[in-house]
Amino acid sequence: MHPFSVNYVEFSLRSRGRSGLILSLVALLALVGSAEAIKIAAATALGKSTEVSEVLKGVALDPDNPGLHDRLSHLYDDSLELSSLAESVRQARRATGLNPHKSDYWRNLASACESIGDNACADQAFQRATGLSPMTPLVWWEAGNYYLRTNKPNAAFPSFHRLLELSPNYAEPTFDLTLRTYRNPTLILENVLGDEKDPKLALAFADFMSANNQFDVAHQAWTRIVGGGTPPPFVAVRPYLDRLLSHGHYQEAQAVWVDLERQGVIARPADSEQGNLVFNGGFERLPLDAGFDWRSQPSPYVSVDFADASPYEGTHCLRVDFPVSQNDEFAPVYQILPVAPNQAYTLAAYVRSRDITSDSGPRLRVTDPACPSCLNAATDTTVGSTPWHTVTLKFITGPQTPAVLISVWRPRSRTFPMDISGSFWLDAVSVRAERP
Repeated sequence: MHPFSVNYVEFSLRSRGRSGLILSLVALLALVGSAEAIKIAAATALGKSTEVSEVLKGVALDPDNPGLHDRLSHLYDDSLELSSLAESVRQARRATGLNPHKSDYWRNLASACESIGDNACADQAFQRATGLSPMTPLVWWEAGNYYLRTNKPNAAFPSFHRLLELSPNYAEPTFDLTLRTYRNPTLILENVLGDEKDPKLALAFADFMSANNQFDVAHQAWTRIVGGGTPPPFVAVRPYLDRLLSHGHYQEAQAVWVDLERQGVIARPADSEQGNLVFNGGFERLPLDAGFDWRSQPSPYVSVDFADASPYEGTHCLRVDFPVSQNDEFAPVYQILPVAPNQAYTLAAYVRSRDITSDSGPRLRVTDPACPSCLNAATDTTVGSTPWHTVTLKFITGPQTPAVLISVWRPRSRTFPMDISGSFWLDAVSVRAERP
């Protein structure tokens, strides 16, 4: 026998004993960890319940989970009982105590404190919430609403100002809420928008005010935009401009249009002639389909091409096709022109046609959009196939006429052949004031 064999066996047995003990400890820790994980998972599942009793069971399993206390606070806050509202505050405080770095918990604490009239607590909670999430619009929206409810305009206005800096999508609800609260548009313009450099917000305010028939305040906003030095994109101005026109505020709309031209937002076509009131009368560029430029009215029986390459002069003209024979009234293209009242004007244009079948073909028409019965005149019709030729019309505006509407117009026919088909071209349209 080896002289060390007994000791070797003893050492081996001891080593195995230690290894078994370690494995047992590891297994025990794994069991404890699994049990803890199961407990936390069960608490989380209970925390999704809408029943206070179930969430309380979750808290019993995982008392240091801030989310469970926040959940309890929300559930207690839904109650009208004062004791439940007080418990809502207690649970919200517990949530912020366990995790003071989550903005949502502070927002909930603010709501809970406000529900019991503890505005000092709510003030502090909203300060923490906005400090933790300064780039989250919803936090500023809720803070602004709270400051309005508690009559703190000095805190509400900066909150809404910051909100609109972060998200212009909140513009309309912000304007609506603050105006219903303070009923002072100028106050909102000066304090909510402030010296905001982005003209889109001031345009949104102008459009909102004009939608509520407060055009004077809308004009104040526009004046601020014009004086700001940053030209707004036309797409942002269009809603305000078209609202002015749709409400008959033609002079204000014309002033806006002139401002846009002066700032280079709108470029008058190079072929424009002095004294011609028609904008883009030669169709040398695609119309804006807004403001005082040409507009089109889609129809399944009429097609419009503003860039036809067979003009009377220049490089482009308007082409109107009637691909499906119909006996309907059409006005597929029109433009609004600012004019002076009690003034004589001459409309002139070049037109041609091909295979216009009806005796009632296209023509140019002038009407007073505010009073069609006061002014309604048209040039001679164009039928059959004709080369380029001039059509003219003299008209006089009424004493209350600030604008006229000129259109390509085809009235219904009353004699055979009634249906219209074929093509019509228009170019070099002008409207000029007659000298006294």
